Amino acid sequence: MEIRRARAADVDILVAIHQVARRTYYGDLPIRDDTQQLREAYADSVAAPGRTVLCVDGEEGHPAGFLSLGPPARLVGLYVGPAYWQRGIGGALHDAGVDVWRAAGVTEGHLEVWDGNERAKAFYLRRGWQPFGEPREGPLGRDFVGLRLVMPASTQP
Repeated sequence: MEIRRARAADVDILVAIHQVARRTYYGDLPIRDDTQQLREAYADSVAAPGRTVLCVDGEEGHPAGFLSLGPPARLVGLYVGPAYWQRGIGGALHDAGVDVWRAAGVTEGHLEVWDGNERAKAFYLRRGWQPFGEPREGPLGRDFVGLRLVMPASTQP
């Protein structure tokens, strides 16, 4: 599985992956159309020197999943298209993001996950993330919860 930096040409696919994954975990919750806002945010992220957006291509040669890191040591998002779940893409992207942080000297990473997204919470907890900070109000009476990861020691020789 090859992990590469996302390019400007990938932005529309990143938006589509984000939206389909979000619809999967939010279920029937009405979601406003934020396509343009997401497109601008991902275009900025792909171009910004202080951000890292990594992706893995699927069979058709377009991204099947991606990870976005932002300063300061924040995992902004990790999304894999549901058609590609259970193939190790999320884990590979996560580990690549941790490697980026470790190479930059980051000792602790942070993220927020919607408390109703049991799949994502379990994914991060299995990888050593721990609850951190105060929850933030989220949809359907479920908060966004903060998680932190104290950087594990490098497995590279």
